[in-house]
Amino acid sequence: MVKPPNTNFLLLLLVAAFACNKDDVDTFDGTVTTISSVQPTTGPIGEIVVLEGKGFGDFLEDNTIQFNGKKAEIITASTTRLVVTVPSGATTGPITLTVNGIKVSSATNFKVISENLKLSADNQKDDQN
Repeated sequence: MVKPPNTNFLLLLLVAAFACNKDDVDTFDGTVTTISSVQPTTGPIGEIVVLEGKGFGDFLEDNTIQFNGKKAEIITASTTRLVVTVPSGATTGPITLTVNGIKVSSATNFKVISENLKLSADNQKDDQN
């Protein structure tokens, strides 16, 4: 006697086959998301900061950047470079990037300084030239 196929299994297989389409395929290419450099590493609120690395989102909305927990505005984005501004309320601490649910942090803390300290440092550089 031949045993009939399990109809629940066949139904599940059929639903799975039709539920998947090309847009649902994970296009992750195995690149590990990392922040390899942050320039500058010190600055005031509003300072433009460039993060370089790999595995970043190609579009602004693919990435979330935080300075010690405060969300930053992303100006430009590519898979290897993000340009952001230090957000209001940021304090000294790590820069974190979240892309596709993966969260990574900078190797060193970004030091938030007052605008007056930045102007003083810039003036000292000008005096040396």
